[in-house]
Amino acid sequence: MSFAIHERATCRVCGGADVPYFLDLGQAPFTDDFIRPEAAGREFSAPLRVAVCRTCWTAQTRHDVDVRDYYRDYNYSVAASGFAQRFMSRLAEETLARYGFGAGARVLEIGSGDGAQLAHFQERGARVLGFEPSADLCDASRQAGVPVAQCLFGADTVDAIPAELRPADVVVLTYTFDHLPDPLAFLEAVRPVLDERRGVLVIEVHDFEQIVERRETCLFEHEHSIYLTSESFRNLLRRAGFELLTTELLDPAERRGNSLLVVAAPAGTEHVSDPVEPLGRDFEAWDTYAGFGRDVERSHAALRDWVRDRRAAGRTVAGWGAGGRGVMTLAYTGLGPGDVAYLVDRNAHAHGYVAPGSHVPVVAPETLNDSPVDDLIVFSYGYLDEIAAQVRDEVRSQPRLVSVLDLLRAPTPSGSSQR
Repeated sequence: MSFAIHERATCRVCGGADVPYFLDLGQAPFTDDFIRPEAAGREFSAPLRVAVCRTCWTAQTRHDVDVRDYYRDYNYSVAASGFAQRFMSRLAEETLARYGFGAGARVLEIGSGDGAQLAHFQERGARVLGFEPSADLCDASRQAGVPVAQCLFGADTVDAIPAELRPADVVVLTYTFDHLPDPLAFLEAVRPVLDERRGVLVIEVHDFEQIVERRETCLFEHEHSIYLTSESFRNLLRRAGFELLTTELLDPAERRGNSLLVVAAPAGTEHVSDPVEPLGRDFEAWDTYAGFGRDVERSHAALRDWVRDRRAAGRTVAGWGAGGRGVMTLAYTGLGPGDVAYLVDRNAHAHGYVAPGSHVPVVAPETLNDSPVDDLIVFSYGYLDEIAAQVRDEVRSQPRLVSVLDLLRAPTPSGSSQR
């Protein structure tokens, strides 16, 4: 399958022309483009570089890949995770309670997957509808009793929302907004969908401030278009006629691994905005971005050396987590099946395949008993406690667990500007 790639010359948000690259990650696959072992090497791969606009200071990619066919066959879900279910439950509970929505609240989710998040709103009496391009995930949503429209949401989709769900009280996007090629146009299209006085927009994206702090380059993907801090997000929302209400809807311990959880509302809302903590770095200074690029080179080398030193010492290494963190970290660091024996994942859809880019086999958790390893890198670090409990209870060999963050955040000199 071929994918058309369109290169941009200007900023996705403000249209500025000064958008230099600060990070070159080389060839990169799609994160969920798992392939059969015999097809290894024939998956999609293209250069991935990350830039920043020196007018509005939004970090972004400057290319768009036509992913409509890719998302049509998308199967990723976190519904099997107890931690993820608790997060989704708390998200629904706090959104409805904090902003005063009772039974009958009108809730839309864009990128609704298998309906797991909407189900938690539905359990609390909300009327719900999801928008999801994946046929398989739409089937799963309908089987769970969560209504869904199979489509990529856009300005032309607005008129298709049933009258009984307009205006919406809540529109939710969890790890979907940063996939949109034109985020400003999307915000302008969704604003009329919301109740202009009481409606709220709940968006979860990956936090660019945390990415820089952790050197978490696995979150740079062809599927992602923008990388936001709380400040650049606030500025983007203002451009589209929204106010940022809070970044503290949930306690940090309740959120996922790298989560910037934002609640916004149309300008003039009756809701009151919370103060937002200042950033820990100067994200309007080029040196911050250039220094991050240098840090990334050193942290990737440190991870490679850690794995290969253990292999040289006769130890076996595997990974846990065949989501984007595992797939992209392996691809960017050049680690392959000669370095990492396999990737454990609970998503049965990926079993029997190899990870794109690295071609490391993806296996079920019971493989840890059938083919024991000495060291287990936890790429899905947001679920570390849950994974550690499963390994403790179910794996006889008890491999040593280490978070990938601990390997990437080893001390290195930095040229980044600090506040």
